Amino acid sequence: MQQSVLKVQQLGVPPAGFESDGPFGGETVQVWEEWMEAVDSIQRPITWEEAETLISCCPIDYMAGVEWTFLHCIESVFKPEVIEQYRTLIEKCNSGLMKEMLLTRLQSYLGHREP
Repeated sequence: MQQSVLKVQQLGVPPAGFESDGPFGGETVQVWEEWMEAVDSIQRPITWEEAETLISCCPIDYMAGVEWTFLHCIESVFKPEVIEQYRTLIEKCNSGLMKEMLLTRLQSYLGHREP
């Protein structure tokens, strides 16, 4: 398993409120920076095991676009022959935000495949 995936797992779900106007503590900013650095260093495509690890560490709030990088990491495991397993993986997602994004994109893919 990639060290960057293990780092995300170690850091856990990033704190909410990244794009809010509220006050930030130094510790929270440090966690975000470490988390974003780890996500940015994940090599794609990831393995199924890595996807299962990441799906439980998804951001629960927007993170200045890093949520898209995270989403693309998870999507990199997708292959048309594992659609149902992939859908099951998405259902395990800890984040309503990310689950909705992943399901919407899967539905879009499936809609484009229909004749």
